[in-house]
Amino acid sequence: MKRGLAGLGVLVVGFGVGAAVVLAQAGVFDSARILPGVFIEHIPVGGLTAVEATALLRQRSQDPLSRTVIVGLATDEIELTQTELGLRILIDEAVQEALNLGRVGPWWQRALTMIRLATDGEQVPLRSTLDRRALRRLIAGLAGEVAPQPQDAQVTVERGAVVIVHPGRAGRTLDVEATVRQIAAAIAAGAVRADAVVTVAEPGFTTAEAKELRVPLARFTTTVAGDANRVHNIALAASLIRGRILAPGETFSYNDVVGPRTVERGFLEAPVLIDDELVAGDGGGVCQVSSTLFNVALLADFAIESRANHSRPVAYLPLGRDATVVYDQIDLRFRNTSGHHVLLWAELVGRRLTVTAFGTPEEGKEVEVVVTDYREVAPPEGAVTKYDPKLDEGVVVAQDAQPGYRVKTWRVVTVHGTVVRRDFIGRSVYRAVPRTIRVGSGKARRLSARH
Repeated sequence: MKRGLAGLGVLVVGFGVGAAVVLAQAGVFDSARILPGVFIEHIPVGGLTAVEATALLRQRSQDPLSRTVIVGLATDEIELTQTELGLRILIDEAVQEALNLGRVGPWWQRALTMIRLATDGEQVPLRSTLDRRALRRLIAGLAGEVAPQPQDAQVTVERGAVVIVHPGRAGRTLDVEATVRQIAAAIAAGAVRADAVVTVAEPGFTTAEAKELRVPLARFTTTVAGDANRVHNIALAASLIRGRILAPGETFSYNDVVGPRTVERGFLEAPVLIDDELVAGDGGGVCQVSSTLFNVALLADFAIESRANHSRPVAYLPLGRDATVVYDQIDLRFRNTSGHHVLLWAELVGRRLTVTAFGTPEEGKEVEVVVTDYREVAPPEGAVTKYDPKLDEGVVVAQDAQPGYRVKTWRVVTVHGTVVRRDFIGRSVYRAVPRTIRVGSGKARRLSARH
């Protein structure tokens, strides 16, 4: 027992002496240099300063960074180095770890490390990291080249038939995040190829859907009267509707499509109906377009979501068949309930305004618009006097009283001769107007202006 304790004492003393020698040697060795026996990824760096080791490792590590990965981009591919893909070698971290060997920790731990370095040496791993933010920016920058936007089919109408001008084209959408994951996995596995994650994006209106616009679902024509400004406004409003494609379930808003009826947008001053009277206003005539379109929506069996009649009957349509509009106040809105895409086509030829809805007809289906419950309302008794600055002073013009009307509008749908639906569209009320005496005040106003 005494002999064993004595042996243990000799071992401890021996370790202490060896450690003292090693530590003494480390003290003599330049503290700015890596201790002998240290390797970074099998590259000997013992005796080198941090700067020297960093330079050596940068030179030796260029090869893995210059390795390329082929990235498949749908119909194309691009070859990129791992550096371009965001791979970074953590040289500074490895050099610092090598420099710390034998120089950090308690004395006995440092001593053991130095003994290990002197006998076996020690490897420091050279780690790498992928800069995913840089890789994400790179892939996002390629998205425009990889993923062309889908292109809707374009159609026009020639001689009453729909003609496809440009076929629809599918696009491709690059999934940036999924592609980053694919490339990261390829780099980690040492693979030489990674395919981008690309999904096909169909156009909103395909060639096949364009081919379904075979015949008119409904067509309606009204005759245009009035001055050149009114005709101009009608033609302009029709052009803004012409070519509009409605997807299944899509709602059409006249005010959204035609927009404000301002001079800046090309509309001219023409008579409009305000307070039961025709007065000059911007965009006069656009209500004839909305009214004609309203009849097309009725006959095409679209769902009418918003419609209002004029305050007085209009000359170009029977009672109950008109639809007035006022921007930001009164709108004509209807929804495409046909289950297929619909093309709206409006054009003014001479004095005839024609609006057509092209689509896919339902076999045996017919639609009729019926106006019922016709009731005439007597005008108020007496007369109303109004001063009119457009008439010279002293001029008096009398306008006879005009009755009002009330009607109900229905849509009757038949399939193969059998009535399947009778829709109540709405009640139209046209106000009665009393006898009106207009007294000219033009000169009086001009005289007051001189004073």
